[in-house]
Amino acid sequence: MKVYSCPADVPAPVIDFSAPFDLREEVRLEDAHKDALKAWLISHGYTGKLTGRIYSEGVGDGAALYMFGHGPTAGKSILIHLPYGDAYQSHNVAHISATEIIRRLSLNDQIKPMFSA
Repeated sequence: MKVYSCPADVPAPVIDFSAPFDLREEVRLEDAHKDALKAWLISHGYTGKLTGRIYSEGVGDGAALYMFGHGPTAGKSILIHLPYGDAYQSHNVAHISATEIIRRLSLNDQIKPMFSA
């Protein structure tokens, strides 16, 4: 699976360490970025039903985050690294197939209701 950084025309938000930290504002900026990045993926042909879904892997004391660009045909899907927070990256994510990413996203959907209140 090919893994890319955020495209130049959809740069990730950067935390302003000179200002008082506002978690709500950071989350708002990240959510807006995710929406813009999903729109960018769709406009570039990644029109599969899972485009825009977030794939994560535990790393250190956090997680490496990626947005899935679900391609219209097999072998045409990508991941885009989301450098939020500590900007962790997974060393093995490039070796995971799109089929496996889709399977893991499906498992997350099945597990999610168990943790919702």
